[in-house]
Amino acid sequence: MVERISSLEDPRVAGYRNLPDRTLRGENIFIAEGKLVVLRLLDSPYQVESVLAADIHAEQMAKIVGDRAPLYVATEELVQQIVGYPFHRGVLALGRRPAHTPTWSELLEQFSLSQDLRLVVLPAINQPENLGLIFRSACALGLDGVLLGPQTVDPLSRRVLRLSMGGVLHIRWARTEHLVYDLRQLGQRWQVVRVAAVVDSAATPLEQFCWPSRAAVLMGNEFEGLPAYIERLCDARLTIPMHNPMDSLNVGVAAGIFLYAMTRSQSLGTVGPMGEA
Repeated sequence: MVERISSLEDPRVAGYRNLPDRTLRGENIFIAEGKLVVLRLLDSPYQVESVLAADIHAEQMAKIVGDRAPLYVATEELVQQIVGYPFHRGVLALGRRPAHTPTWSELLEQFSLSQDLRLVVLPAINQPENLGLIFRSACALGLDGVLLGPQTVDPLSRRVLRLSMGGVLHIRWARTEHLVYDLRQLGQRWQVVRVAAVVDSAATPLEQFCWPSRAAVLMGNEFEGLPAYIERLCDARLTIPMHNPMDSLNVGVAAGIFLYAMTRSQSLGTVGPMGEA
């Protein structure tokens, strides 16, 4: 289904136009940039509306896309004009958002209370780059889900998709508009131990913690960390000890370390009730 595009005004590529000037939040489409992210979109459960490729990638993408979606081909110059900035990755795709974004409860209902469960909770991540890095780590390390608060940025924004290398498309995620209530339910109803990642020398060092079989790591905002009222809802406070003069890590980097520690602990069979080996 290869189709030639020769005009900036072609309605078939309207969804790709002027990407820097558009916000896709609330629309029913999202943009995947770059060959690898497009491939992961094609292999994901998400519906693919179309793929747009520069001439140099046309033959290869035609073999990959097949009959899964229309493939539009244009000159590299025209592709850059369509998207509105110098675009050197050569391949984009339009995905369709699901009609319904799951709630935390809907995601958690997919797991029985007897199952191990590993989650990351993000109440208010504001920077798409950081959210993308966290999703990439969560997907790579095999987490069971990512739970988003109402102030966390759109996980299907093009920057998040790009920084996650398409990981957003291959891991369960859900959003809540009732953060405090759902955090309480996470512990009471779903029997998940809530672990706050904090910058505090008085907190338990990460390497000393024995991870339970059902755990969620809460990562705070890039500038303010976790609010005190959120920390009070948690069952444990963990920190990564620092050497002077540094006092903290970027939240995307810190999340990777926390998630590795949690998944590595379970893979070694060291899980158990909190405080027990």
